[in-house]
Formats: sequence, structure tokens, C-alpha cells
Amino acid sequence: MAFIDYYKVMGIPKDTPQKDIRAAYRKRSKQFHPDLHPDDPKAKAKFQMLNEAYEVLNDPEKRAKYDQYGENWKQADQFGGFGTSSGSNPFEGFSFNMGGEGGMSDFFQQIFGSMGGSRRTMRTRRKAEPAETEARVVIDAWTAMLGGDIILSTAYGKFKLKVAAGTQVGKKVRLKGKGGTMSDGTPKDLIIIFDVSIPVNLTEHQRALLEEARRG
Repeated sequence: MAFIDYYKVMGIPKDTPQKDIRAAYRKRSKQFHPDLHPDDPKAKAKFQMLNEAYEVLNDPEKRAKYDQYGENWKQADQFGGFGTSSGSNPFEGFSFNMGGEGGMSDFFQQIFGSMGGSRRTMRTRRKAEPAETEARVVIDAWTAMLGGDIILSTAYGKFKLKVAAGTQVGKKVRLKGKGGTMSDGTPKDLIIIFDVSIPVNLTEHQRALLEEARRG
């Protein structure tokens, strides 16, 4: 699969401050929402890719790995990464897919081998891994109010998700074991956080119905 530049997808430069990512996503989602492009057969795919880019860049830890490893950032996450404080990567271009079940211990054994003399124990201090992954999903106002089924496309696969009627902005739904895996192979939960896209071009009939509902 060709490398996808998430910064281009989001329409922002690479040095965009972390605090501005969400605002950039909201602006971009209004431009690419499928409801605004009914004649574009690729509209849904573009919007799904935008959500995927946002999921990575809005997470500081994922963004750092993406910036350092590019298309290999997921493998770096699986094996804990090899980043340094200077930002350089001494294993750049090296395939992290070692095969077998030995994982990191086998890797270091292959690199350093048996050095003779007394045994040495290598100890590494790792930051605690999150046990869940978050993904923001934008739904249209009609689905939020009335409920319905949507197809959710993430970096971990596609899922059919039932949206409850009356879904509010910020509501969370947990998908057990659907958020990838930790470095030890333990499945992560995927936390879906809903945003709602408000329609901007209402027909007279739609406006009349909403006015009637408001008077209610």
C-alpha cells in the first residue's frame, strides 16, 4: 500500500501545534462530508481517510511515532519503538517484523549474540501502554437524532456500528478488542467518540419540518 501523508489529508503543515489539530479536523470534515458531495463516488472513502488521519495526528503518542517512522509507525508501536531523545532513529529502514514468537528478546540476541564472559541482563524502562484506542467519528444530524447503522472504517478494520437515537456530541461507545493490540499481543478496546455534523444547506421543506418540531 502506498504511503499516505496524513498531514496532506488534513490540509495542515507538519509543524501544526497539537492544540490546533481538532479545529483543523472540524474545518476539513465540513469540506469533505459525504452529504455535501452526493455526486462524488469517492466522497465516503475520502471522509474515512480524513477520520483515519485525525485518529493518528490527534493522539500525541501516535503522532510522534508517525512523524518518526512514517509508514512503519504501526510496527514501531507493536515493538515499543526505538526513538531517541534527539529524534534520530538508529534503525531507520530496518524491518521490525522479525517473525517467530521471540519478539524483542530474540531481536537483541541476534544483534549482540553471545559476547563471552559473564552474562549481562539488559533492562529497559517502558512507558505504560494504553489499554484502549480512541477514534472520533462524525455522523450527520439525522442519524444522531433518529439513530441508524453506519459502517465505520478505522486503521484496525471496518465495523458495522448501530447508532442510538438521540446520540449527543461526545458520546462514547466501547468496542471490545477492536483497537489493535499491545506489544504483548493483548487486544485493545476501541473507544468511539461521536461528533455530529450540522447540515448547512436545508431545503425549505426540511426547514419547515424542523420549525414545526421546535414548536412541538
